[in-house]
Amino acid sequence: MRDVIEEALRGPSVFKDESKLNFDYVPDELPHREDEFKQLSLSMRSILTEGSPQTMLVRGPVGSGKTVLTKRFAPEFRRAANDRDIDLETIHVNCRRHSTTPSALLQIVNHFDPAFPDRGFSTTEMLEQLTKQLKRRKTHLLIILDEVDVLLKRDDSDLIYHLTRFNEEGSIAPYSASLILVSQEDVRIHMDQGTRSTFKQTNTLRLEPYNANELASILEQRINLAFRQNTVNDGVVELCADIAAEEGDARFALEILHKAGQAADENASEKMRPEHVRAAKAHIHPVLIDERLTEVDEQRALLLLALARVLKRGGAYATTGDVKSAYEAACEEFNKDARGHTQFWTYIQDLDALGLLSSKRSGEGVVGTTTLMSIPDAPAELIEERISTMLDADAFT
Repeated sequence: MRDVIEEALRGPSVFKDESKLNFDYVPDELPHREDEFKQLSLSMRSILTEGSPQTMLVRGPVGSGKTVLTKRFAPEFRRAANDRDIDLETIHVNCRRHSTTPSALLQIVNHFDPAFPDRGFSTTEMLEQLTKQLKRRKTHLLIILDEVDVLLKRDDSDLIYHLTRFNEEGSIAPYSASLILVSQEDVRIHMDQGTRSTFKQTNTLRLEPYNANELASILEQRINLAFRQNTVNDGVVELCADIAAEEGDARFALEILHKAGQAADENASEKMRPEHVRAAKAHIHPVLIDERLTEVDEQRALLLLALARVLKRGGAYATTGDVKSAYEAACEEFNKDARGHTQFWTYIQDLDALGLLSSKRSGEGVVGTTTLMSIPDAPAELIEERISTMLDADAFT
């Protein structure tokens, strides 16, 4: 087994720094989140200009950049405080890992006192300890509660209530505690009325899902950081972005890119190709290919076979003209009559509706206007193999 490990370690790789594709990596620049970063800065600036605490809710769907935005904001905001000779500490708490008030609060106290015991102290006693730490240090505190909906649904809003009331006893100027809540949903519905009143509607920053072009920018950035030069073929970024654009999920786009790179390494390929992306998609979200293929008839299967054969040449997408030529050749190979233009287009639409192919209008870089097609859920080679076997067995209606 040691030989296997050594072979893997010595083998060639398309990766330069695989860690840059991890979900917890925070890049220096956040493509397409500049406006949101500015809005967050404006909402929290009174912490530094007046010493007054603030509360903020950052919400948006999975993969919209909530966590990376707040993680990028925290050190930059602290740096701005230091430039003004203001003491500011920032703490990021993942409420999925620390899903009760005592557990989350212990993480905050441990930031100042790592040796503080994890048992034997009540919430009130931990809050008193936190107050003492801030008073002694004369520091402001910015707490980011990530995935806070998990805490609120499992526990209650006690932690948020106590932290938003933290500054009521006065002496706000020397120290304060501010909150940024991060969630997929509007978590105010889970708060009691008193806690909810501290989070105004204007204190909400909503992040929209990324579109395909925005996802492509994010992927290009990570490719430059994570992959060796000239190891990613044309079409890879576009295909990854298009697959993830359905939900606007940057995490999914990065996951596909990462898995596609690993697939390239497994095949000892010098470059990552669109075929590796399709393999990655099939691995991450397996699709019952054989079951789906039973839903199509012989002619639609021949069109899909033609598309797979064109894509096997290495492209991310195939033009209508190339697929039509390959379709006619496949019909001749299997002694079937090729259908006309109108039926051909109907087959494309039907297969798109079934999710067996994806289609879109051509954009820049393509002469004229045509329809581009791809197979998003499985390697083209696998599709070709399955359909050829089924056609030989006369398995289609």
